[in-house]
Amino acid sequence: MDALQLEFAMTYRLDVRGPLQSTDESADNPHTQYWEMTRATLEGPAIRATTPMAGIDWFTPSSDGYGHPHVRLPFLTDDGALVLLEYRGVVHASAAFMKAVEQDTPTQWSDQYMRMALNFDTTSKRYAWLRQNLFIARGRLVGAKRLEYQVFRVQ
Repeated sequence: MDALQLEFAMTYRLDVRGPLQSTDESADNPHTQYWEMTRATLEGPAIRATTPMAGIDWFTPSSDGYGHPHVRLPFLTDDGALVLLEYRGVVHASAAFMKAVEQDTPTQWSDQYMRMALNFDTTSKRYAWLRQNLFIARGRLVGAKRLEYQVFRVQ
């Protein structure tokens, strides 16, 4: 069996605002946090895009330091195509991660486990490759509320 190959596709950067979380202890999931994706970019060899409006992350943290984001946000490419991004993943709030949040400093890629599976949707023929491939990413903090991901296409 051939090994999976990863090809760099783009860098994904975003700023977030929040969290807003439920204060209703009777809610089905009172721990879900709601983060607003205020600004984001996609930059790679075959795409340049920015968010025309905010996106949302329904982030579910757990007491063991791991959390599960569920993010949706729109992008407009530099040539006017609409691209929708949805992803889920796993984030481990390691000690280095928490220290960086408190001090508003960046982390290194190895400082935390931040992995995502990304799905794109678009009606643009030029960007059909986004719908036709599976993408995974690793992330890090750039600041307390700024993130950066290296996004790879699985070949």
